[in-house]
Amino acid sequence: MEKKTMKAAVLEEFKKELVIKEIPIPVPKRGEVLIKVRASGLCGTDLHIQDGRLPTIKLPYVPGHETAGEVWAIGEDVEGFEIGDRVIVAIDILCNTCRFCTTGRGNLCVNLTRLGFERDGGHQEYMIAPATNLLKFNDKVPFEKAAIIPDAVACMYHAIKNQAQVRATDRICILGVGGLGFQGIQIAKHFGAEVFCTSRNDEKLETAKKFGADHIINTSKQDLYEYIKDATSGEMCDAVFDNIGISSSIQTGLDICRPGGKVIIVGYSEDTFQAELQSTAMKEKEIIGIRGSNRRDLVETIRLVEKGIIDPYIYKTYALEDINLALEELKEGKSLGRTVLVM
Repeated sequence: MEKKTMKAAVLEEFKKELVIKEIPIPVPKRGEVLIKVRASGLCGTDLHIQDGRLPTIKLPYVPGHETAGEVWAIGEDVEGFEIGDRVIVAIDILCNTCRFCTTGRGNLCVNLTRLGFERDGGHQEYMIAPATNLLKFNDKVPFEKAAIIPDAVACMYHAIKNQAQVRATDRICILGVGGLGFQGIQIAKHFGAEVFCTSRNDEKLETAKKFGADHIINTSKQDLYEYIKDATSGEMCDAVFDNIGISSSIQTGLDICRPGGKVIIVGYSEDTFQAELQSTAMKEKEIIGIRGSNRRDLVETIRLVEKGIIDPYIYKTYALEDINLALEELKEGKSLGRTVLVM
């Protein structure tokens, strides 16, 4: 008998644990595909969603915006996919008609909806996605590594390549290296940069070193400004990626970047930040946001992963039934990298 129900991790109330429920397997409509989820990544944003910080989330729903799996059923008018294709799921569902979509900046689509946000995501055994959101990857890439490409890898790629425009001979610093930062090191090295990484955790810093970081700084033991000033002969960094996202971290980034340098906002733990206005303006420093990635970024990151140039780093995997344990460890800072649910 064909299976008709599946397990899903459902958020029914904000500030509460997710509930593992048995729900019907959905049927793909016109233009849609049913995916058998093989791996679903966990992210700090999952914690923000759980806490009710994102106003567009309507309950009950299934989170999960880093998904890899297999094509399981195909709706009408879908071409280019076959049953069994290995796919990752782009998060953003685009209108393809607004000025941003038509100029290659779909991540800023004014009519944007997102899988794992406004629509059910990958923390379930099967999920529905528009066929236009699927990208294939080869069988050299494990599902758990493929799952984090749409966010942890592609977002850092967009930040480094497009927003910071990093090139060979640049010096960059990743503030708060971790789930995104480990991917960022590899991307920055691919573009030829010299990479500084910070953390208060020595184990994270040792992992950063394994992925090619040129300098690791434990900011609980070392003065970051003095270290970078000494290491760069006073020239400082061309770009700083703030993966911490607290009220003071943007200023930390501004302090260690050169005149004309850039601070890229990647993390957002707090809602506001403080920064010195005059010195930022007079030295023509830039504070730049980053939101998701474009389809081209996603295609390029898949190719880099398939070629082994980027090796998505997974710290730990969990079963779907253990999602609340995984989220609690993420909240408590026990996760020293990206964590993934493996179905």
